[in-house]
Amino acid sequence: MAIDPAIAARLNVSRETMDKISSYVALVEKWQPRINLIANSTLPDIWTRHVLDSAQLVAHLPPKTARILDVGSGGGFPGIILAIMSDSEVHLVESDQRKSIFLTTVIRELGLNAVVHNKRIEQMENIGADVITARALASVEKLLDLLKIQLQTTPLCLFLKGARVDQELTILESYSSIEAQCFPSLTSADGVVLALKCDV
Repeated sequence: MAIDPAIAARLNVSRETMDKISSYVALVEKWQPRINLIANSTLPDIWTRHVLDSAQLVAHLPPKTARILDVGSGGGFPGIILAIMSDSEVHLVESDQRKSIFLTTVIRELGLNAVVHNKRIEQMENIGADVITARALASVEKLLDLLKIQLQTTPLCLFLKGARVDQELTILESYSSIEAQCFPSLTSADGVVLALKCDV
């Protein structure tokens, strides 16, 4: 699917980076009939609903972010997009074996600085990530529970959340060491980028 020039302008990346993103989108479209990487209903709008939605996290990465841990990576949004658009080493955690094979194929074909972990996040050792990302995976309460081991050393989480985020954030009353900040989504009137700063 050809990219909309308006989306290309909003991404504001080099030609080489855009070529990699386009190649990734082509791989998603190729594999989608065999593996449900994204909702079929969103495939025609993949550049906005998935690429741009994921890419907006780049602006929230701290300078010199060396390692990103993307949890519940699925078809690679936002993890693969972050691997393409940033200089960070990206670790993608995906328990579904077929999706993990897809992610490994993308990483190999595009030559990305990324690693796939085919396991559940709660079974992983602490990898010392600078930032943890997640998109459409679970509630804030569930994410904090799943990430207990990782949060011992990770100072920032960036979660793409929807309209119910305020309701979900009530759980933070039990976490005095976590500070929350919401930024408006670039792709959804109801969505936000939720930044959780953790005192580690």
